[in-house]
Amino acid sequence: MIDHNTLGYLTFTFMTLSMLSGAMILVGKRKRVWINLHAVLSVITYLLMFATIWLVR
Repeated sequence: MIDHNTLGYLTFTFMTLSMLSGAMILVGKRKRVWINLHAVLSVITYLLMFATIWLVR
């Protein structure tokens, strides 16, 4: 089982990638690709946050 520290770092990493992909929607040329990537990263981030909170709780 993954400990809460590792889940926290993974969540922080995916949150950073989600913010970057959100910014690329505005400045990038291939908007549809960035929108899809942003949606996938956001769902993964949400699941990791839920797992981290559930584990710590």
